Amino acid sequence: MALQFLFDAVDQTTLPAAATVGIVLVPVVLALLFLGKGKQSPQGTRKIQRLPGCMPILDDTLAFAKNLHRVHDWFVELMNEYKGEPFAVKWLGNPPRVFLCTVEAYEEVLKTKFENFPKGPRIRDNLRDVLGGGIFASDHAQWAHQRKTSVNLFTARALRETMSETMRKYTRVLLNIFDRKSENGTSIDLVKIFSRFTIEAFAEIGFGIEMKCLDAEEEHPLQRAFDSAQRMIVLRFQRPPVVWKLQRFLNIGAEKQLKEDIKVVDETVFGIISKSLANRHTRKATETPNLVSIFLDRAQDAADEDGNVDPTFLRDMVVNFIFAGRDTTSQSMSWFFLNLSKRPDVAQKIREEIAAVAPELASGKISVPTMEQVQQMTFLEAAIKESLRLYPVVPASPKLVEEDIVLSDGTFLRKGWFAMLSSYAYSRAKHIWGEDAGEFKPERWIDENGKIRNESAFKFVTFNAGPRICLGMNLALLKLKIVLASLLNRYQIDLLPGQNNTYANALTLAVKGELNVSVKKL
Repeated sequence: MALQFLFDAVDQTTLPAAATVGIVLVPVVLALLFLGKGKQSPQGTRKIQRLPGCMPILDDTLAFAKNLHRVHDWFVELMNEYKGEPFAVKWLGNPPRVFLCTVEAYEEVLKTKFENFPKGPRIRDNLRDVLGGGIFASDHAQWAHQRKTSVNLFTARALRETMSETMRKYTRVLLNIFDRKSENGTSIDLVKIFSRFTIEAFAEIGFGIEMKCLDAEEEHPLQRAFDSAQRMIVLRFQRPPVVWKLQRFLNIGAEKQLKEDIKVVDETVFGIISKSLANRHTRKATETPNLVSIFLDRAQDAADEDGNVDPTFLRDMVVNFIFAGRDTTSQSMSWFFLNLSKRPDVAQKIREEIAAVAPELASGKISVPTMEQVQQMTFLEAAIKESLRLYPVVPASPKLVEEDIVLSDGTFLRKGWFAMLSSYAYSRAKHIWGEDAGEFKPERWIDENGKIRNESAFKFVTFNAGPRICLGMNLALLKLKIVLASLLNRYQIDLLPGQNNTYANALTLAVKGELNVSVKKL
């Protein structure tokens, strides 16, 4: 009973309570404070800045806990304060995280010294129960195998066509809902509707199933399980590993909830995979392909000598696809409209572009643009990229330092530390993007010829870079353009007053709470 009470308290708070309970329950955590602490190596010629107020034993724990509710903006302040110099943040039970702040350092970590900066066992351990051995939770040979399989899938014409048609299909459903809300004069929570839209679309793309949750009264169990599992995983990153591992062993608190969430996901996914494997040779040519069926059609490399495919490998691949795809789309669209609320002139300029390149859409002859039409919408793409710059889907990515290394700028990183790539802070750094780095300015993406300005992938890091660069980057931009062009062409969407919108404390940069808007048909 005492342990249950303590863990319930942890689940209701964040880092301070978790750290305290960790010390109470397992004194060995204190030993971790001295591991990986390291000293500045004489090999390093560039000083790593430490935060003012850094304390013995606790290091930066109190400052981190104080700023946890606004942690990414705190990182922005630190990055701008140190003006490109590397700085370290260390909190209880964790090795130092050295924040890198230059294009050159990002290129070294993400490309030229890629093999020395894996996710590492700690992050893989945090993610494994949900993502398994999938592409976002693996390193080295296992990651290379997943990457090769994913490349084969994303180059399949059938997958591109399925994704395009499915997004167009559910965009029409979305427009019907917006039409009703406009006629009734009722508001819409964009966070909720976009989340349902993307889980609906990606479940059909991934599994070939219709969840019918977009306009339902209640959340679909699979959507609820995905959302809850992500929240539970975040707690693992905030706590010393010994705390959540003890919870898992005792099957209490957040880990008990996570186990229940994973059960829902696995029962659904393995059930679909089992049917697909049984019907793989009898599927009709007229059936719309999905990720599972396309994989099975191209599964020679993943099958054993008897032609059998490992269901767990397939499960991990599809779950990783849905986790990545739905957040990329739903959260990006929510932030996009939040940004437009600050620059209504941008929305008007996008409508003018739509009228010029897609007159059938502007006149109402068609409700959803074609792929060819959205590819001509340069200013819309600029606005999307600017929104993604300010609100990257993955706001921070720690990379394990596998072996001692000195970067080309003289920064020494000790084995066991983390090289911290804070894409949220980096994308708002004035020494990278200029004095107006924190402002929403789509114009920065248009060159003197009216074309999209191509920035280095090591400067605009929203889609990652190097060997791990997002395979679906171009498809993601096309999906966003299709949905956003359809909505902006048809409606005036205004943020309701009195909302204090910020981000949630999550693995991805989700809008916290609701994002309520009024909808008026144009």
